[in-house]
Amino acid sequence: MSGFVNFTDILKPRNTKFGIVKFMTKKWDPMKTLTLDKYYGPQDLKKVVADSVYIDSFLEAESLRTGVSKEQLKKKVLEYLDEIALDEQTHVMRWMGIVFLKICFMMKIGVFVNEAAVLKLKSTLGKNPVLFLPTHRSYADFCLTTYLCYHYDITLPAVAAGMDFYSMAVVGQSMRETGAFYIRRTLVGSPLYAATLRHYVRTVVAKYGAPVEFFLEGTRSRSNKSLPPKYGMLSMTLVPYFAREVSDVTVVPVNISYDRVMEQTLFAYEHLGVPKPKETTGGLLKSLHRLNDHFGNIYINLGDPISIKEYLDRSADQLVDKSIHSAESLKPLDLQQLTVDQMDKVQDIADYVVTLQQESTVVTITNLLAIVLMQSLIVDEALSLEQVVDKIDWLIDVLRKLGASVFENDLKASVERILVVHKQMVTLDGDKLMLVPALPMVVSPDVQKKMKGHILKAETMVNAIPIIQLQLYVNPVLHYLIPPALIYAVVCSGDTTREQLFASYCKLRKMLRHEFFHLEKTEEMKFTQALQYCMDNNVIRDSIQNPGTLTSGPDRELQLLLRWSVLPALTTLATCVDVMMQCRISDHAQLLKLVQERAESGRCHPYCLSLEAAANCVQGLTLYGALLRHKENEISYEVVPDKIQECHSLITSVLPKINVDFSSSNTVISTNSIKSKL
Repeated sequence: MSGFVNFTDILKPRNTKFGIVKFMTKKWDPMKTLTLDKYYGPQDLKKVVADSVYIDSFLEAESLRTGVSKEQLKKKVLEYLDEIALDEQTHVMRWMGIVFLKICFMMKIGVFVNEAAVLKLKSTLGKNPVLFLPTHRSYADFCLTTYLCYHYDITLPAVAAGMDFYSMAVVGQSMRETGAFYIRRTLVGSPLYAATLRHYVRTVVAKYGAPVEFFLEGTRSRSNKSLPPKYGMLSMTLVPYFAREVSDVTVVPVNISYDRVMEQTLFAYEHLGVPKPKETTGGLLKSLHRLNDHFGNIYINLGDPISIKEYLDRSADQLVDKSIHSAESLKPLDLQQLTVDQMDKVQDIADYVVTLQQESTVVTITNLLAIVLMQSLIVDEALSLEQVVDKIDWLIDVLRKLGASVFENDLKASVERILVVHKQMVTLDGDKLMLVPALPMVVSPDVQKKMKGHILKAETMVNAIPIIQLQLYVNPVLHYLIPPALIYAVVCSGDTTREQLFASYCKLRKMLRHEFFHLEKTEEMKFTQALQYCMDNNVIRDSIQNPGTLTSGPDRELQLLLRWSVLPALTTLATCVDVMMQCRISDHAQLLKLVQERAESGRCHPYCLSLEAAANCVQGLTLYGALLRHKENEISYEVVPDKIQECHSLITSVLPKINVDFSSSNTVISTNSIKSKL
């Protein structure tokens, strides 16, 4: 998806005197996503699960294994179902909708939707179950798809929620009554709970007639980038298809983009190792006053729906046909589970959906402003508002050529709007656009004890926080920039042939796969497209002196963008390699501390202090084979000498030679307390 998409603000019609109450009390007859002979209510679903052949068979086996009677185990199943199950109540949904809309207007946001995509999807509903798989960047994601469905008269989704919300007074039950069902973070060590949850999810998909919504990433992305998917929930929801209980399943990738993420400051501190505060109702109520501010727009973009049947029919091994003759297919319907081959296909589908979420990214003015401001920091040159608007205009053209969808109307007015939205982060200081420094933070001894990484100096944290926050808005765009950026980085290390370039590119992509998620099976195609882009835009060119080799081209402006866009990731990767070459063996937590400590002592991009980025690079080095991962009482890593040396040679050769002072002496960091004048 690229170029221009028309978005509709679905909150605007509600912004009238009685608009909220009138809309949330309207007669509502939603469309079911699955036409059934019999529809099951929330309590019926629990009974179906508890009385199923699968649960009965599992209880029989568990009773023999543990010596506990089936009756006692059945009571435990009923307790688990009370913990897990949704309990949708229409009147609660309406009240929660009123609260949601009032908070939206307090936050002065608009919710912009690719309406054509929603209406296209709606025209196909009724044939088979639907799975909504949104990106997960904020707690607000939980509400948005539910409100979207209410707005377009689609049955509210059954939403998988973490146990963080379960114990929150009022909130936990209210979420359950608006369609949430609760799942524990881990199923390890509780086989009866795992069996109950699996069969409940399967039953909701096959018998509830409503869409099912969950986050493939499993948790909020603190980096604002795509995380590698977790496969558990998707595997549970696809069992009805593989068992031929339903004829097909439709998967809908959803990208939710924010002008301003509510948790941006918390996320920045979490990157540095400050622990996440526990979610409580009291904490939520205390934070409400902070929502009375400008938070900009939210953009919901639906990717092209995936028919699981068609997707698998296109695959070479035709697993669905093979499953007809498998041992699982000979079992009673309730007892059929995924085979190993089918689980491989689930993983393939999950990986593919993440790339579709990426392709549905809506590049916002905040993203563009963040990129321009970050480049200003890199070159240590503050820009006027007019210069910023010109740079953004140029950047829009760059990104659209790379396949991005950019949302912008009146460019200058949009930039001025975003300066108000981000007045705590960006300001006009005089006539120059500047980054607002963070307020000094005193880390108490109690917090220090709980910090996950190296105990950073107060000065380091003050300097790092605003730049990390800025990087959080650069990150959603990087999956467009990284392929050409890596190509250019390799060419900068010395003239190279196409074959040598591709080999080095693939090695770097593998090492950075957890930092910049991508499909390995499509890498050759992505490389070819990125290489052509670099050639067409004078980033690289054929060498005149050495025919058959590639060398740097003349477009310095685009080259600078590509060089610094990959700088934090390659620097973090190089730091991880250096630390492991020195340690040889290290446990996971100690390794991250050492990487963070070394990043603090060097003159690095502040995002190199991110524990998440370091962990991603360590995983990438393990995937590459440079580290061996051991898991006994705790996770540890051991160096593979030849491979780690190979990584060191490659990374140091391509690491951009950019030396920047990111302290308060950088001319782009404001020394005044003035906020936006606009």
